[in-house]
Amino acid sequence: MILYEHEGKDLLKSAGINVPRGELLKSEKDKTSISFPLVLKAQVLSGKRADRGGIVMVENKDSLQESLKKVFNLKTFGEPVKAVLAEEKIPYTKSFYLSFSYDTNFRSAVLSWSPEGGTGVEDRKVNIVPFDIKKIAFPKDLPFPVEILESIVKIFLENDCLLLEINPLVSFFDYDGKEKWVALDAKISLDDTASGRHKNWQYSERSGTRVSEREIAAKKIDEGDYRGTAGSSFVDLDGDIAVLASGGGASLVAMDTLLSLGGKPANYTEYSGNPPREKVLRLTEIVLSKPNLKGLWIIGAVANFTDIYETLSGVIEGIRSIEKKTGKKFDFPIIIRRGGPREKEAFSMLKEVKDLNIKFSGREISIAESAKIVMEETRKYDNSL
Repeated sequence: MILYEHEGKDLLKSAGINVPRGELLKSEKDKTSISFPLVLKAQVLSGKRADRGGIVMVENKDSLQESLKKVFNLKTFGEPVKAVLAEEKIPYTKSFYLSFSYDTNFRSAVLSWSPEGGTGVEDRKVNIVPFDIKKIAFPKDLPFPVEILESIVKIFLENDCLLLEINPLVSFFDYDGKEKWVALDAKISLDDTASGRHKNWQYSERSGTRVSEREIAAKKIDEGDYRGTAGSSFVDLDGDIAVLASGGGASLVAMDTLLSLGGKPANYTEYSGNPPREKVLRLTEIVLSKPNLKGLWIIGAVANFTDIYETLSGVIEGIRSIEKKTGKKFDFPIIIRRGGPREKEAFSMLKEVKDLNIKFSGREISIAESAKIVMEETRKYDNSL
């Protein structure tokens, strides 16, 4: 479950991390008490808002309503803007990228940080420090206060987060000459399967976004069946590349990469925690029920305990099932990048599938390389892309 920026910042504030003063606006006619100059930020779940006009600087009151109208009229990959966060503009002297997540390669939680925050961080060097969450000891040479890291870990563990990212974390000196640290943005993903421990979670309606029939159907897959998860995180998007992702952090990286290459995802969803094939089958049917698809991308990090043969068998059976139900043959490219337990058996099974346009790989290629293959193959399939 991905949180909107304002929801993520509420969690940061609850742990004592400073965020800009802001107000949530629900209409282009809304007023704000935030002093000018201010920043308008579209509250959407897809990435790269700034590149698509979703972050706008407003210098004075006269230009506020026009700027609000532009932001509310945006549609990022089919996701309408239902709310806009108006925030004070923060002048700063230093900025950093900072995140805490689980990493299947290290088999532990990791701190990731870069000495330069903001957009384009995926193209810069990021330092990765693995941790044992039972006895975390932070390096002493980090360029930001350890208190911020302690707060992040507290939020991460207490809220069953899969990813907690602050980009950028900035600092400046106030009037008293004291250095102040502020989180200008927040991307937080929660583990849906932990919702039973959090009766206070109020994120199911996604801050007013209309829930589609596919989203409702996907969330029912896990009801009463705790063998892994499939579909609890599902967002319908207005694209043409269906996505079946695995792993919270990896799935977000995959989506951002696909978007950066010009791809238009038809949905965001994931399966993880070793679900049985029947759950993956149902999720595949739901994902492929969307009309006018140009491709299917099955993507994930190298799994520790997800049965690759079992889950990919569920995908193939799901394709067969939806083809039979709809009478439609799926001839678009199906790109698979997976690795983990029983991967050899899975790849042997895929080699026997002759009537589908499947290209598959394991850990020998990266998520970014797989995304490039998706774009190449979908453009071959439809040269109008």
